[in-house]
Amino acid sequence: MDLQYKRVNNRGRVEWIERDLASSFRPEGLIMEEWQVEQYRPFVHGIRDCIGRDLTKDKLSTIAWLAGYEQSTVDKIMGLINAAYNNGKNEKK
Repeated sequence: MDLQYKRVNNRGRVEWIERDLASSFRPEGLIMEEWQVEQYRPFVHGIRDCIGRDLTKDKLSTIAWLAGYEQSTVDKIMGLINAAYNNGKNEKK
């Protein structure tokens, strides 16, 4: 995750660039508004903690897309990931 402040847009919202999601059609990276970054950042950290490794560019892109949904949706998805992680830990005992 490589977030960089971009500017305040014409709607008065702060924009950030996820530089790890740069591509040929988005050379500077994915632009997200601050509300989305506030959902994206803990989502990425939570998933990294559960899987124990960094995420691929493709996975980061999917998480950025999901972070655009309502917070309750993001929370439910993270809840499923945590439940799967905890279930896996319990089965190893």
